[in-house]
Amino acid sequence: MSSISKLFTAGLTGLLLTAFSAHGSIVTYTGADIGVQPASPSGPNSTLAAKNFDAAAALLGTESVITFESAPVGSFTSLLVAPGVTISGRNINGNNQSINNTPDAAFPSLDGYNTTSGGANFAEVMGGSLVFTFANPVQFFGAFLSGVQNFTQDTYTFSDGTSQTIDVPEAGTSSSVGELVFVGFTDAGKSISSVTVNAGTNAFDDIGVDDVRFQSGALGTPEPGSAALLLSGVVLCFALRSRRRS
Repeated sequence: MSSISKLFTAGLTGLLLTAFSAHGSIVTYTGADIGVQPASPSGPNSTLAAKNFDAAAALLGTESVITFESAPVGSFTSLLVAPGVTISGRNINGNNQSINNTPDAAFPSLDGYNTTSGGANFAEVMGGSLVFTFANPVQFFGAFLSGVQNFTQDTYTFSDGTSQTIDVPEAGTSSSVGELVFVGFTDAGKSISSVTVNAGTNAFDDIGVDDVRFQSGALGTPEPGSAALLLSGVVLCFALRSRRRS
């Protein structure tokens, strides 16, 4: 086999190994901005993390965004927030979580607020948890979390066949300084039926959840296993053709 043929085959083999290694691995996308105010609810780090997440999610399927703008303000037991997506959960006091449209004027960067441009509504999590349940399982999920502080370790928890936990970054926060964070993850080839946003049970965080991304359609590209089979076929055919010519 010529050196060019060997190089080409090695390159394809590398792609093949990449396809296998990408299958089922969790990739996280996070960015945090300290001291963001409700009057200007955006920051460069969280915005960039969301942009990178959106690009990765597009390779796995159709992404939809929940802004809560059509959700009724007030507490809820179980609320349909998008086709096939419901939210539920209890706060630190055992009461229902709520949809809010007014940030805390006394502590504007410390509690939750809206992050949708031109919007007002957000899901307020006063400690406890907020559970997103999907009628059609997803491979990715992301959201903006506002008013994050380090009273407790906020997390996402879910199962993709194994129990998983993703920590929300909280560096630089305190009892007087909160942050806006984007936290998202992709989990290619897995089926996730629910994701829980946790904001503490003993010590607790009062946060907002908004602009939630989730998978609402079928895969946009072949699954990693299919891609691997395709690449292995190409490698085999090229190797056989090169052998005949040598």
